[in-house]
Amino acid sequence: MNFLLDDETSISDYDLKVREMLYKEFEDLPKDFTSKMRHFQPQVGCFNNCGFCSKFSVCKSEYWNEETIRNVISPLKMVAKKYTSGDILLAWDRQEHRIGVNFPYLDNDIGNYLFLDKFIELCYKELGVRTRISTVGFSRHNKELNRVHRDICSSDLVLALGGVRLSISQYGRVWEDSKDKVSLEDYEKDISNFLSIYKSYYNSIGPGSRKMCVEIRYNPLVEDTDVMVTKYNGYMVIYTNNYLFVSKEQNIKLVESHVANPYKHSLELSEEPKYFNEYNITDKINTEEDMFRFLDANFDTLVPVREMELYLFSNRDGIYYSLNPKITNEGNYGFNVYPKTNVRKKSGYLITERFLLNAIYEFKHRRGMNLRDIYQNSTWKDVYEVLDICNNIAINYEKEGKLDKSNYIKEHVLPIVTIYVHALEDAGYSSDCFFDSKFTIDTGTICNLGRANKLFKGLSNFVNEPLTPTHERNYGRYCSTMKQENYAWKLSCGFNNTIVIEKLDLFNTASQRGQTSFKKEIKLDKINEIITEEEDKYFYPGSKE
Repeated sequence: MNFLLDDETSISDYDLKVREMLYKEFEDLPKDFTSKMRHFQPQVGCFNNCGFCSKFSVCKSEYWNEETIRNVISPLKMVAKKYTSGDILLAWDRQEHRIGVNFPYLDNDIGNYLFLDKFIELCYKELGVRTRISTVGFSRHNKELNRVHRDICSSDLVLALGGVRLSISQYGRVWEDSKDKVSLEDYEKDISNFLSIYKSYYNSIGPGSRKMCVEIRYNPLVEDTDVMVTKYNGYMVIYTNNYLFVSKEQNIKLVESHVANPYKHSLELSEEPKYFNEYNITDKINTEEDMFRFLDANFDTLVPVREMELYLFSNRDGIYYSLNPKITNEGNYGFNVYPKTNVRKKSGYLITERFLLNAIYEFKHRRGMNLRDIYQNSTWKDVYEVLDICNNIAINYEKEGKLDKSNYIKEHVLPIVTIYVHALEDAGYSSDCFFDSKFTIDTGTICNLGRANKLFKGLSNFVNEPLTPTHERNYGRYCSTMKQENYAWKLSCGFNNTIVIEKLDLFNTASQRGQTSFKKEIKLDKINEIITEEEDKYFYPGSKE
C-alpha cells in the first residue's frame, strides 16, 4: 500500500510504520469520521489563558511538526478515498456547516502555531480542504510567527484560507496578569501588526464572518441583587436595583419563549412579546409593601425611559425574563432578570445593552440614518466622534444614577474599542472598516462556556448553560445552530504525545457533560513538539520584549 503524499518520493521506515498504524486506527472508525470532520487540529494549549476560555485551555502547548502533519494526513487521505472520489477529502458531507472547511481550533489558538503555513498547504493540496484561522493574535516580537503569517499572505496559500477572524476582548494575559511582562501599548501594536499582515488578504477577499473580520467580545455586566416580581392593580411589576419595569397592559399571561429559527441573527422567537415600560427610579425599595406605597404615590406621574419587549425564557436554573433581546434599527437596550428559584440560589440581572452599537446609531441618526444603513466615505474623525458619543452615554448614565452602566462603558467597552480603532488606523485600513458590520462584528456579551461561568456571579449553577436568548440560539439544546449541526468529528494533537479522536455531539454543548460522546487516544513516542510556560518566546499578544 502506497502511503506517499503527492509531493513525496520516499519516506523513512519509521514514517511508514506510523502511517500504517494510523491507517488501521482510522479505518476502524465510521465513514463520517472523515465526511463530518469539523476540527482537524495540529496543536493543543494556549498561552493567552483567557479568563472566559470555553475549553479551559492551559498555559502550555504541544504541537505537530511537519513530519507528524504528513504522517497523520497520509492515512487520513487514504481512508477518505475509500468513501469519496471527489476533490474534497474531509468534511465533504458536512452539509450543516461549511463543506470542505477545516476549523483547526477548539482548545488552542491556531494563530500561534509555528507550522501553520505547512499545515494549511498540506490540508489544501492533499485533502482538498481550506483552513479557517481564528485567533486572538500573537506577539509581533516572535520572528518565526511573523514569517509564517507573512508566507501565508504572500503566496498561493491565501486560496487555501477559509476565513480569518481576529478576536479582541478584555481577557487574556495582557489584561489579567499583574506581572510586568505585558502592556496594553504592546497589545495594541501586536493587533496592528496582525491586521497589517492580513491586509492583502482582506483587500482580495473582502469582509465577512466567513472571509476577514474582527470580532469584539465583552465581559458580562452582571449584578448579584435582589429581584422582585409582583403585581400592582393587575399590572406585572419587575424590580431590581434601581430598574423598574411595569407591563403596559393588565392581567398579562406569559408563555415561555423559544428560539424558532437559530439561523436568523435577528432572533426569531416562538412567542410574541409583552410590552413593558422601563422607569428610572432613585427610591430604595426593599419590600412589596414599599413598592405598593411607591406606586400608589407615583404611578400616574412616572415618566417611562423607554418601551421594552419582554419574553419569558427558562434554562436549567429556572425561569428568567429577557427584555429587548433583539437588535433593532435604533440599537439595543437588552436587560435580563433572573429571580431566585429552587435551583438558582442567587438573583440578579445581566445587561446586554449594546453600548457601541447604540453610539454608532446615534452617530448615524444625526445624519438621518438607521443603525443598519451602510455608512461609507467616512473619515477617522467620524470614528472618534463615535467614541466621544460612547463616552457621553457613560456620562449621561452617571447623571441618571446608573453607575453600573457608566462604569462598565468607561472600564470595559471604551478601552477595548479604543485599542481596536488605533490598531485599525495604524495598520492602514480604511475608517469604513470600523463602520462595516461585516468587518467589525460586535458580538456582545461572552457566553457562559467553560471557565466563564464564574464571571456570571452565580446566576447559573451550570457550566455551558445559556443565559440569554442569543446564547440559546448559539448553543442551546432546544433549538440552536449547534443542535441543527448535530454532531461532528475532531482529530487533534493531544498532550503527552497523543493523537486524540473525538466525536462531538454538538447539541450537548449546553450541558455539564459537554460535547464529547466518544474519545480515543493514540499514544506515539516523541511525535509532539513542546513549549513550556518558561520558554513561550512571545506567543501571545501584549508581551514586552
